[in-house]
Amino acid sequence: MNLLCSVQSVFSTIGYLIVALLTLMVMIVIHEFGHYIVGKILKFKVNEFAIGFGPPIVRFMMKSGEYFSIRPIPLGGFCAFEGEDGESSVKGAFNTMAPWKRILVLIAGVTFNIISAFLVMAIVFTAYGYSLPKVNGLYDSTDPSYVHTLQEGDVILKLDGKNIYSLTDFNIGSIISKADSDELIALVERNGEKIEVPVKVGEFSYPIYADDAYDENGVLKDDATPKEYGTYTGLGIVSQVTLYKFNFFQSLWRGIVYCAQIIVFLFQTIGGLFTGAVAVKGALGGPITTVSVIANTVSMTGFRGVLTLLGMMSANVAIFNILPLPALDGSKVVFVLIEWIRGKPINRKAEAIISTIGLVLLFGMTIVFDIINLGWIASLF
Repeated sequence: MNLLCSVQSVFSTIGYLIVALLTLMVMIVIHEFGHYIVGKILKFKVNEFAIGFGPPIVRFMMKSGEYFSIRPIPLGGFCAFEGEDGESSVKGAFNTMAPWKRILVLIAGVTFNIISAFLVMAIVFTAYGYSLPKVNGLYDSTDPSYVHTLQEGDVILKLDGKNIYSLTDFNIGSIISKADSDELIALVERNGEKIEVPVKVGEFSYPIYADDAYDENGVLKDDATPKEYGTYTGLGIVSQVTLYKFNFFQSLWRGIVYCAQIIVFLFQTIGGLFTGAVAVKGALGGPITTVSVIANTVSMTGFRGVLTLLGMMSANVAIFNILPLPALDGSKVVFVLIEWIRGKPINRKAEAIISTIGLVLLFGMTIVFDIINLGWIASLF
């Protein structure tokens, strides 16, 4: 029986890894398709559109005039333009096109990633729901005359006319701190109906429990008793996360906000790495770390987790690629801008050498990050 369970576990893990690789490839194909479609619209000559790296397994000429190939290493892909890495006099060669056209092609990949992130998150929030606070209990006010107007089961949609968003602790505290009055209006869904409820900010007492009052899963034990009580200023509610379904257009806006929050968090993480506030382990990783995180998420949350990670990672890939680091789209944009300003290009060989060195360093860094994360990766499975 134990052997059977072990075999099933291995096959399940393999299945999760395959799904993770496919998710990663979808994200990369979206990026490269952005380069491809904008390049075709602007009459660039495309030599090949490839999925994966390494020698081609399948390669054929499409009716549109370029090669399509599938390669064995499922960790990337490319859209090869004529004259992108050197001089070429062929009509439609990358190096012969106007600078503004080249810049549009270069930023098309990240643009497609951003747009796909918005759409994917909108689909997630429409089909599965968006995380919002649901009133699960009420604290006692220090003022005996205080009357609770929020009820258990209320889902809070707006407060003081402002939307409640996830990823920011529902930003209720921030809204309260910036409000002009202690009297606020909350838009809630109660028993399937949206209603506006006047709420008053007050001071409330809440129980504080010792560490041993929680079980190994962090759940409060039934027989736990508070060791003391604290006070706080707010709405006096105990909230839990609930998934609330919006229509597609409402979800699209929330998807845009969600991705913007992820981008801000990404820059905060990058800044934290330089200041030492954020550890490299677990914060940065290469393809092995990425695939492992996706696979673990799939095992825990299913298809909803796949879509959510696809949206989040598409936004991350977009921002990372637009950074002006050698071998990334951002550095190529910088080279084109310099050429546009100077009226002549930087030496193509020098540019190619810089890009090659940057690519080697980038791959080297991802390998180092994956090695650093090996112990953390193993703990996921």
